[in-house]
Amino acid sequence: MKEYKFKIGDKEYTATVVDTESGALEVTVGGKIYNVELPEHKHAIKPVVKPAVAPAAPAAAPAAPKPAAVAGGNAVSAPLNGKITQVLVKVGDQVAAGDTVVMLEAMKMENAITAENAGTVKAVLVNVGDQVDGGQALVELA
Repeated sequence: MKEYKFKIGDKEYTATVVDTESGALEVTVGGKIYNVELPEHKHAIKPVVKPAVAPAAPAAAPAAPKPAAVAGGNAVSAPLNGKITQVLVKVGDQVAAGDTVVMLEAMKMENAITAENAGTVKAVLVNVGDQVDGGQALVELA
């Protein structure tokens, strides 16, 4: 859910926008709910009648994935799903704690993935262009 505050003339509004399972957006402005579809070349806005019942509590967020275990070493793991855009180390390189080892694109942002501990790169487990899951081991340190 996203919340937006805006002003029209001298009147302030708050709008909440929620993605629905059907792909449409549910937009609430001033207590009125709209089902908004955004096809490529046309916009359709239809009011939705909702019962006056308090919304259910949101579902608990899924547990964060556990880093993949790597036998005999320390793994530098992906914190979230994304695409590998750069691999900055190779087998045999020495890295210090905090050194960037991989660049990961996720949610249209570049993320520097850093080593938590110092060590020697024992294995590079990904290549540029690979899609990775959160928790997946990227680099193994000895």
